[in-house]
Amino acid sequence: MRLLQNMDSLNIYNRYKKNLDVQSKIMNRISTGSKINSSKDNPNKMGVRENLRIQLKGIQMAERNIQDGISMLQAADGVLSSMNESLIRIKELTVQAGGVNSEEDLQIIQNEINQLKDSIDQMASNAEFNGVKLLSNKSSDNNNPTTLKHMVGANVGDNMEIPLYNITSENIFGGSLDINNGIGKSLEAIDGAINIVNSIRSKFGAIQSRLETSYENIQETTLNLQHAESRISDADLALEMADFARTSILSDTSTALMHQSNNFPQDVLRVLENMK
Repeated sequence: MRLLQNMDSLNIYNRYKKNLDVQSKIMNRISTGSKINSSKDNPNKMGVRENLRIQLKGIQMAERNIQDGISMLQAADGVLSSMNESLIRIKELTVQAGGVNSEEDLQIIQNEINQLKDSIDQMASNAEFNGVKLLSNKSSDNNNPTTLKHMVGANVGDNMEIPLYNITSENIFGGSLDINNGIGKSLEAIDGAINIVNSIRSKFGAIQSRLETSYENIQETTLNLQHAESRISDADLALEMADFARTSILSDTSTALMHQSNNFPQDVLRVLENMK
């Protein structure tokens, strides 16, 4: 008499191996927090997720670009504000020069005006952001300024143009500023310079406002993309833990059944031996 192969034990073992494989995948999802850890997990959703991630990277870089643009314009506005204060002081001195003054007084006034002009040139020269000259771009015509194309999105054409000016004292005053050449002429030049500075501040302010609006919009887009990527990719840890507990019970049960099944042939042999 010959005992047949223990098929029950083999079947239980195969189910046990499959269960271990399932457990391994569950543990991988729990440890990574993602339900898609390789393309074989879900090829279609893997492709969608990667496209979303590419979009998200581009959008996040555009977000940083916008922040840089806002910082650049804020820096320029601070310089322009200081320039405006210098111009107002120059106007005060020029009006003072139109009063009763000695030659020495007029020379003192002219010296202070010259110092303020030099400070305006210094401020214009120092108004630089990451190597970009904002207010001393020598190739720029203030009536038709050179523009810097600033990327504010992740797609072709998502640009915003930021004008670069040249507002050295020579440019905004239209030449030298000498109170000895006539107070009226000097005041005209000063008023013109103040108008130029205020006009540029107004233009920069409008661009900054647009950038801030773009930043708010792009933050919302970023949030939507992150939520979409999360829905596709993120593992439900509560569900995964429940599945892990279930498969652990199945594994323990399979182990116990295999032990019983493996003992069955020996039990049969003992019974047969006792029947002799």
